[in-house]
Amino acid sequence: MMRQFSQRHRSNDRARVAAELSEEARLLTETTLPAGATDAPTSDADGGHGASGNGGNGHGNGNGHGNGSARRAGKRVFPSNRSAAEHALAAIDARLTDQPDSVTLLLERASVLGSMARYAEARGDLEHALLLDPGNLTVRSALGIVLLRKGLWSSAVPHLRTVVENESWSPTAWFYLGEALNHVDDLDGALAAYVRASELDPLHAKALYGQGVVLDRLHRPQDAAPLYRRSREVAAR
Repeated sequence: MMRQFSQRHRSNDRARVAAELSEEARLLTETTLPAGATDAPTSDADGGHGASGNGGNGHGNGNGHGNGSARRAGKRVFPSNRSAAEHALAAIDARLTDQPDSVTLLLERASVLGSMARYAEARGDLEHALLLDPGNLTVRSALGIVLLRKGLWSSAVPHLRTVVENESWSPTAWFYLGEALNHVDDLDGALAAYVRASELDPLHAKALYGQGVVLDRLHRPQDAAPLYRRSREVAAR
């Protein structure tokens, strides 16, 4: 009975961490960036050979309440000179005043900063959180992703390796490791990571596309073509 409880507990723990990792990845890399965002990623971050980008999915980061907002038709309306992300950031900052070493709040703040393309500040929060909780894989994965957004590929690799070594069932972790390895020209490692992400999630369009990119770089266009095609098919669903 105790063994069954322990197995269920580990299973629930893994599901929770997987969901958190996936959410951090979405918030830090796929949120539509507000106009006038500062601290944009370095030029390397948007160039090169990776499969990911900042294609917004229409989700915002307005998870804070802030002051000075009104409600209209059941929705919160913010003053035009202050975005929802800025309101969320102000709310988190207020809470951090009383809890400066809260890993949860630092992670929330980094997520909002990431959505605003303020990656240097997000990195600082995540590095602080990692010092407080070195075993926190969600923080480590988020830090790896922020480093990717900054174009600091080689710095991202060890963090993402640590995540996949501990949570080898996460397609998100494998995909971002593939992105980092691809940009540091470890093509065999990148291909293996993308393949593993696709095995864990056959509908991961970016992992399929990443395989195509690496195979093209390995001068295997005949193998790359069906993966590009499959990636388009999956993305179109």
